[in-house]
Amino acid sequence: MSKATSKPKGKLIPIFLFLTTYILVQLYNYDFTIFGFTLAALLTFTGMWYLFKEYKLTSRHLSANFLNIDDLPDREFQQLLVPIFQRQGYSVNKMKENYKSKADLVLRKKGLKAIVFVKRQTSNVGSNLIKDALASKSLYQASKVIVVTNRHFTKAAKQVGRANKVILIDRDSLDAYLDAYLKNKRSHRFIQRVRTLFFNEEIKNGS
Repeated sequence: MSKATSKPKGKLIPIFLFLTTYILVQLYNYDFTIFGFTLAALLTFTGMWYLFKEYKLTSRHLSANFLNIDDLPDREFQQLLVPIFQRQGYSVNKMKENYKSKADLVLRKKGLKAIVFVKRQTSNVGSNLIKDALASKSLYQASKVIVVTNRHFTKAAKQVGRANKVILIDRDSLDAYLDAYLKNKRSHRFIQRVRTLFFNEEIKNGS
């Protein structure tokens, strides 16, 4: 079905180009000012269409890469979480690989400190890991403990987490955070491209 509908569209392109060229020539002969405005509007529309098309393709490409978290190395998985927490207003410090503690990230916001344990694994997270995370809370003098995983938490892990006010971020919640972050980032890039088109600003890559 898709191949049958795509052929007529391809056949209409030469007709569209011919009509566009014919109209532009007539406008050029009739009034150069009107011709200039029409040409500028046509080029602007074409540029906007191209940017929008590129934006949609880039959106799908970025989503596929970012959400394929099961294949990411541990350090890259941790790095992926940094801008997500920064977007929530936290300052983020990453722990060194040879650091004695088990925490992966330390978050700070308005005098509050939170420690984050990032667990990328092939099975659901059990209660023992939540207890280990809680044991490090006093070491950091943290007021909040966060555990992030690419899987889900067992029933026992959820019970321990609720009893001790541990924030548990499972696969579903992580996907939601990633989706919100990516949408914001793609929108920002699209707006910057449009500004570049009209004002020729030099845009610096912030990623």
